Amino acid sequence: MVVSCSSDGNDDDPTDDDCSGCPSGARTEYFTITARGTPTKAKIHLPPAYDTDDNLPAIFLIDFKEQHWPTIATDEFDKVIAGVLGIPDFEALVVSLDGTADIDDQIADFEEYFEIYKNMAAYVDEYYTNNEHRTFIGRGSEAGIILFSLFTKDQESSIFSNYIVTDPNGPWNQRTFQKINNNSVPNNLIGKKLHFSFSTTNDRDQCLTIINAIEEADYPWLEFEAIEYADIDFDNAYPRAFADGLKFVFSD
Repeated sequence: MVVSCSSDGNDDDPTDDDCSGCPSGARTEYFTITARGTPTKAKIHLPPAYDTDDNLPAIFLIDFKEQHWPTIATDEFDKVIAGVLGIPDFEALVVSLDGTADIDDQIADFEEYFEIYKNMAAYVDEYYTNNEHRTFIGRGSEAGIILFSLFTKDQESSIFSNYIVTDPNGPWNQRTFQKINNNSVPNNLIGKKLHFSFSTTNDRDQCLTIINAIEEADYPWLEFEAIEYADIDFDNAYPRAFADGLKFVFSD
């Protein structure tokens, strides 16, 4: 299934808002992968350049039902696209599950979550792009999954180059801190970027503790930026955080 976008931001399908505000020629396509043992529908935003360029980088949004916050955002996919549009002379594919998966994330199930995006990336590699430069982006508990994956997966199994996390929650932060503090981070990693941000709603001391741990570790393979949004809460921080993170990881 394909949903095309018009220059005024209105979709051919008025019930689908994925491409709101996109330039003319952009579109969203849908495909199915196998995840957690079942067929799972995903979607990909294709910018105008896709028709002539098969080497665009891909950005993978992890968007589960947020169990640890009262409000569930329904526009994260749109905000990632908006963040890409805010970077001059830059286009990228944006990929996510179709809809918000009703998953109550647990650390014990980390490998299952990672497999979803590993399979999604393999599908995108096969059918949409030759570019192996992949970005993993998310907020809240999903940001915690992303953060933990950076410090857990070795270079061979780590399929992402860039990591954008905003407001990762406590248990994932704690486990990530343990990996760093115990010097159990894989030692063969290369060429990674991490943008870490948090809002007024999060545990400031915990976030600063993990930021300090990353800075003190001074990993030669990691470019790192951290931002505290002291004037904005969890429900409203992610559009700015996504845009800031994308600008950082795609800067020269």
